Amino acid sequence: MKRITITIALVLFAMSVPAFASSPSRPETIEQIVQKLAEAYEAKDLGKLDAEHLNAGKIKIIIEDSLGEGKDAFHVKWFKSLGQVEAWLKSREHDELPGRQIRPLLKCRKGICTFDFSGGILHNTLYLKSISYVVRKGRPSITTIHLLDGD
Repeated sequence: MKRITITIALVLFAMSVPAFASSPSRPETIEQIVQKLAEAYEAKDLGKLDAEHLNAGKIKIIIEDSLGEGKDAFHVKWFKSLGQVEAWLKSREHDELPGRQIRPLLKCRKGICTFDFSGGILHNTLYLKSISYVVRKGRPSITTIHLLDGD
């Protein structure tokens, strides 16, 4: 009887270990994911989000030059992780400029979340303009981050 009790206790313990080892829960809605990404962007800490697997593949970064025209107004780069995006954005800074700023989230529809730019933009500031996403297996994944450079 003692062996059966110990065996049952060991089996129950073994079954409970994977529950403790699971990754932290991921935000449920795209709005929650975008808000978390926006806050990390402004805090210059995008790399911390890699553990949450917010992207399902490569992330496209578009920087739109507010003074540029035509094709020269857009700079496009691809990254495997948000940590790489953060390192690249920091490498572009000089004396911590351009600063980073987010605006209120306007809406998320048809794979794009946009931010409210009704108030204008400032010089030496890199704004989060929009975030594109896809839904795979019922979970939203970030595909593109569009930034606006307020030269």
